[in-house]
Amino acid sequence: MQIRLYKLKNKLRRTLYNAMLSKYGFGNRVSKSIWDTQFQSGFWDYLYSADEKLHYQLIAELVKQQSKETKLLDVGCGQGVLYSYLKHNILSSDYLGIDISDSAISLASASFPESRFLQVDFDHQDLDEKFDLIIFNESLYYFNQPLRTIEKCIAKNLNEKGALVISMCDFKGHDIIWQKLQTKYQFRSLTEIENDKNQKWRVGVFKP
Repeated sequence: MQIRLYKLKNKLRRTLYNAMLSKYGFGNRVSKSIWDTQFQSGFWDYLYSADEKLHYQLIAELVKQQSKETKLLDVGCGQGVLYSYLKHNILSSDYLGIDISDSAISLASASFPESRFLQVDFDHQDLDEKFDLIIFNESLYYFNQPLRTIEKCIAKNLNEKGALVISMCDFKGHDIIWQKLQTKYQFRSLTEIENDKNQKWRVGVFKP
């Protein structure tokens, strides 16, 4: 019952976002308290399902193509689903996952104690580290101003010659964000994938 209520709230929130801010490339920020409640309830456990694996596998393959010494930042890491794919491929890479939710970070840290996870509200807090690869897996569209978030990452957190990986599901408004990204940055690769349920994702890699 509780999970059904969360789904209804998400649907209403997305409807409002869909009708207004999505047309201009803004993100759909969700409050920390909602994220915490959802992770505590197991709402996001479905991300471990086979229906979701394609974009995770593609990101893991892109990471595998990098140097073994790549320092990697996972922005919006949640409970560590992406890391569960990456841990078999990143070898000696230095990984850090950040998320706005304390509950998500607690779950990730408990599941993967060998790695680093920090609670950071990246919309309002800075991270004083630099990385070779920064990943926004299904998280960029939750920031108030996605393009400014990318600019902030590049200026403060990306090493020289570093790259960014962006993954977004096919949802109204995300195409506007992609258009703005492609207008400003030249993507090295841009791949569209679709699962058996006709759910679609686009995954891109670019260097500033």
